[in-house]
Amino acid sequence: MNNAVVESTYVAYPTYKFENTSLELARSQWPNYDDQHYLRGCKWSPDGTCLLTVVRGAGMHVMELPSDLYAGDTLLTSRPIQPLVPAVSVPESGLIYDYCWYPGMNSANPATCCWVSSGHEGPIHLWDAFTGDLRCSYRGFNSTDQLEAAISVTFSADGQNIFCGYKKNVKIFSTGRPGREFIEYPVTHPASCITASLAHPGVVAIGTWKNTIELVSQSDGTFRHLCKLAGHKGGITTMAFSLDGMRLYSGARKDKEVICWDLRVPGRPLFCLNREANSNQKITIDISQCGNWLVTGGTDGKVQVWNVQESTAPSTHIQLPLHSDCCNGVSLHPYRPVLATASGQHHAQDPLHHSRITPTYENALCMWWVGNQQEDPDLITAIIKAATNS
Repeated sequence: MNNAVVESTYVAYPTYKFENTSLELARSQWPNYDDQHYLRGCKWSPDGTCLLTVVRGAGMHVMELPSDLYAGDTLLTSRPIQPLVPAVSVPESGLIYDYCWYPGMNSANPATCCWVSSGHEGPIHLWDAFTGDLRCSYRGFNSTDQLEAAISVTFSADGQNIFCGYKKNVKIFSTGRPGREFIEYPVTHPASCITASLAHPGVVAIGTWKNTIELVSQSDGTFRHLCKLAGHKGGITTMAFSLDGMRLYSGARKDKEVICWDLRVPGRPLFCLNREANSNQKITIDISQCGNWLVTGGTDGKVQVWNVQESTAPSTHIQLPLHSDCCNGVSLHPYRPVLATASGQHHAQDPLHHSRITPTYENALCMWWVGNQQEDPDLITAIIKAATNS
């Protein structure tokens, strides 16, 4: 990762222009049909220097933000699409269930550059974002002292703890103490999704495969149940707290609604937003750092954008047809008007190979400019000159 550009990091919130045609900046593509190498989401690092994605059967990959995107308020529409080449790759062959950046990650301090992941039949791993090396592991054991794989993982707001969702409990590991020491909070159903509130440290939302969400407060190794939310038709797959921590947004598998919960009055949803989600695959949502914009993907390949700063259901809705296959991952850059998306899903194969034509599916990691755009004056001049000469 490039340390030279980290020192000039912007702190101001970007100006978004979602209503403009999104300008593709960079792309990386993976093959699909034989090995089913489809992507499973994407996440910008907290300092915005790089993007992390997981590819089924092809490991985890870290892509750097192109250097020309660190500055400037306007981008020329003639900018060529750059190929994304992994700066770091971790060749994990097993299925990765979940992953999360360390919240204090800063490329100027290599010790903070890491992410955590959970995979099939394995412990939780902490990976070095500079080298791709395994730093340490956290092992969760069940009542019969057998190693369990965590279904979901996330860091606490301060990064001191790692919350891991299992089938019968949520285990909390101390980040600075790898191994098998943990405290746990029992849950009725498998914890499929976990997110921590940045505005209210210690408050954690636990989503389950039984379409319910439980809010708990955790401090000093003790837990306090706050409330339980129910309204989805499928198991919870993605959640995000608002910037002030007063709202929680949630999405579920095979459920076309993204629900906004007002946590001051948590009895019923505040409003619902529609998206296409007709598969069991996790389709993520994200909220801009300014707290105004919510984005989500969909199985139709479209990215839905809403302005959620209003006190009621948002009136501003923008639809971006960015992919030809399922858009399962969306992530807004923390301080630049750049949207990252990941596409792909499992496709049923013809076991008898009746078809001679091998289908091509889109499995791409893309970066899109969603800020101010400007036509290239030299390009316009060249087009006018060519039209005149003809």
